[in-house]
Amino acid sequence: MRSRPLSEIDYDIVRQVPFLSALGGARLDSLMAKCRVECHSRGEHLFRAGDVARNFYVLLSGHLRLVKVSPQGEETVMHFLTQPGAFAEAVSLAGRAYPVECEVMEDCEIIAIPRDTYLSVLRSAPDVMAEVLAGLLRWERFFLEEIFKIRHTKPIQRIASFLIDFEERSGENLGGEDETNFPEKRQIASRIGITPETFSRSLRKLEATGAIAAGPKLRILDRTMLLALSH
Repeated sequence: MRSRPLSEIDYDIVRQVPFLSALGGARLDSLMAKCRVECHSRGEHLFRAGDVARNFYVLLSGHLRLVKVSPQGEETVMHFLTQPGAFAEAVSLAGRAYPVECEVMEDCEIIAIPRDTYLSVLRSAPDVMAEVLAGLLRWERFFLEEIFKIRHTKPIQRIASFLIDFEERSGENLGGEDETNFPEKRQIASRIGITPETFSRSLRKLEATGAIAAGPKLRILDRTMLLALSH
């Protein structure tokens, strides 16, 4: 792993994280002065399930995935991280162990923020507690929405919604010439809670509508059609 000092562009990303920007300029500068940008390669792990969560992170660039591994070794993809922003903050600030593994899917740059250092700064700024709590609750809202999708939407809707959301969050394509680098199909199926067999059947149905090309690599052909099918 390589590391480097933070650039002004990195600071701009950090300032977009509500519970960090709420600290104010001087406190945030003091916190960031103790951090560096870490550069990780594809296949590396930022942390493993069961590791004590001594840090939380800000993703600057690249793609990560959060994976839960069963005692039998079966993987369930919990989430793909493709947009700049904070993650693992709730479990870290609670002083718990990471419940999932975080694997680098595409070379990435992150800032690891030590829990103890952040809490030390936070104790000097009790006026920002409301912003911190609001930032932590976003994950609760996210997973409540995920539970609703699994219970109340059809496989084709889930696939269509995932493809649109992933493309938007990764900032790729959106009408450009470059193809979006979607995750492997088995990982998508795991992420949205669909068996491989059902996923394959649903892909064929989606391809028949002309909205996507199903493989070897997934491609969105008609975004308007795909958006309609996601609802």
